[in-house]
Amino acid sequence: MLVAVLVCVLPLVRAYRLRLFTRPRRLALSILPVAVVFVAWDVVATHAGHWAFDAAQVLAPRVAGLPLEELGFFLVVPLAGLITYEAVGTVLRDGLVPRRWAPAVDRLLRRPTRGGRS
Repeated sequence: MLVAVLVCVLPLVRAYRLRLFTRPRRLALSILPVAVVFVAWDVVATHAGHWAFDAAQVLAPRVAGLPLEELGFFLVVPLAGLITYEAVGTVLRDGLVPRRWAPAVDRLLRRPTRGGRS
């Protein structure tokens, strides 16, 4: 599944000439702090027995009791989010959306969420 996510979003990097990978320090500073917190939480929760991973459904290698897929999740999903965010920003900034759509897109992006501010 993680490979499928990457297959879907990595082409956006080339298609929109995104520079995420030309600034590896910024990319790491965007992903790693959150990944470290959630991996630590996952390790504590699995050791405490709050949840477990079915050995028949995951790869055998584990790091700190977590399957490799779980560790990959905390890297791939934020990366996919950043790529998507940058691609959408490029599309909107560079006028790749027809001008007649601009007011609607602007309203949608600025629309307050239910029960509070945007």
